[in-house]
Amino acid sequence: MVKTRVWLGSALSAMLLLSACSNNNGGSAGEQTAPEETAANGSNESAPEGLKPAKLKIVLYGEESNRMKELSKAEFNDIIKKEINAEVEFQFLPWTEYGGGKTDLMLSTGEDFATYTDTNYMVKSVAKGLYADLTPYMDGAAAADTKNTVDEASFKAFQLGGKQYAVPVGNKPNSAEFYSVLARQDLLEEVGMSAITSLAELEQFYDKVHEKHPDLVGYAATDARRLLMYEYTDKNLYWLNDFLAVDEAAKDDQIISWFESEEFKAYAEIMRGWYSKGIIPKYAATNSPQLQSDWNSGKAMFWAGTAARPFEGAAAITQAVPTAKLTNYFLSKDLPNISRGTYSTAWFVSANAADPERYVMFFNLLQKNQELYDLFAYGLKDTDYTIDENGRLTRNTTDELIPDWLLMNKNFMRFDKSVPDDFIAQYKSWDDGAIISKAAGFNFDNTPVKNEETKMNGVFSEFLAPIASGFLDYESNFPKALEKLKTAGLDKYIAEYQKQFSEWYKANQP
Repeated sequence: MVKTRVWLGSALSAMLLLSACSNNNGGSAGEQTAPEETAANGSNESAPEGLKPAKLKIVLYGEESNRMKELSKAEFNDIIKKEINAEVEFQFLPWTEYGGGKTDLMLSTGEDFATYTDTNYMVKSVAKGLYADLTPYMDGAAAADTKNTVDEASFKAFQLGGKQYAVPVGNKPNSAEFYSVLARQDLLEEVGMSAITSLAELEQFYDKVHEKHPDLVGYAATDARRLLMYEYTDKNLYWLNDFLAVDEAAKDDQIISWFESEEFKAYAEIMRGWYSKGIIPKYAATNSPQLQSDWNSGKAMFWAGTAARPFEGAAAITQAVPTAKLTNYFLSKDLPNISRGTYSTAWFVSANAADPERYVMFFNLLQKNQELYDLFAYGLKDTDYTIDENGRLTRNTTDELIPDWLLMNKNFMRFDKSVPDDFIAQYKSWDDGAIISKAAGFNFDNTPVKNEETKMNGVFSEFLAPIASGFLDYESNFPKALEKLKTAGLDKYIAEYQKQFSEWYKANQP
């Protein structure tokens, strides 16, 4: 059976947030009480007695809105001080500084702050001693609400050596990330098609739309290994990084060398056909960032989908093309969706922070209850947003506060009142039948093969990525690329990865 998720219509203006379901404390999303009056479990207790004042710095990425500036100095400041007796400074940095740049500089110079991380950045930073160990604060009151609303697998994803180095935030359907085709349904219907169930139909979709709109881009990316997986292999592949994968259908700990596999050869041939045909535009070889702009401005036919992508950045498309509709399709096969966990991201605390526990308490506020979630995500009721009798949200301002994507928790999320009920049902059921990856929670220590990894990354960028994206022909270019990859230390790297993964896999079997 082909799984289809229909997501976004022209009515989804701005951000489509978030659900009217009941929260974990039993309160209805439609029943609102001011955050100054209500906290977890129905009462807002003052900051614990004896808790000394603290100053925290929270780094967020992107541009700070005017409304965020106002609330962070007023209502945000008041409620944080009352809840945990802390003053929080919100500092915004450009996205170019995430996972490096100024973030690295702030860590290396010993600044006291917290921001979000991914597992790869965490491993590298922990190896340098730049993240605080948050393990001592995980089983007490500081993280109690977060642990109630974020799944255990998400916590394990940010552990190293049994220690917690980042606190996951968010609780949303994350399975099958980038394994679906996020298609412009309005274009599909315009050319007389209703659905896409195979590679052949996807290419037919491109042909028909290209004939009618030759100015539109086909695929607005250069990596389609996940969404095309159902066409070139019977395995249920999950990628650990650019070089390695596992087969989730196999009950073993075997690591797959992606570039040496027959699957990569089959995939590269499809991508070469796409590039030659124009599905991937020729300019992508030298200007791939333009693809993102083309998608956001409604100039592309399809993209790689996720359960949440219609929420994340969808506003740009409907602003450019008001009649746009988006639909997620899975091609050809119906293998179980693979999940890494339900988190949005995770917060780390810098190693030199004076009060790591207070940071954990702040993270906890973001996932504590409906009222606080509403405040941080949407602002003040009846000023920044309103809620109707069905718990549906109407935003009175488009200014972003603490980013919606970061907070997204299915226990508290609200949807705009224009979103049909079946959209909400589909979103909530996205993870039904999903399996947690056999590698979820494993974090590779690259120290023994750091030099090899650096060299391999160079070979990947120069020789393998162009083949994987279809820019270069596989038969003519792959033998040389593989030779360079081997010279860079691929075999040693795989052996070390397999050793660590096998040890971890054995230790974590039930």
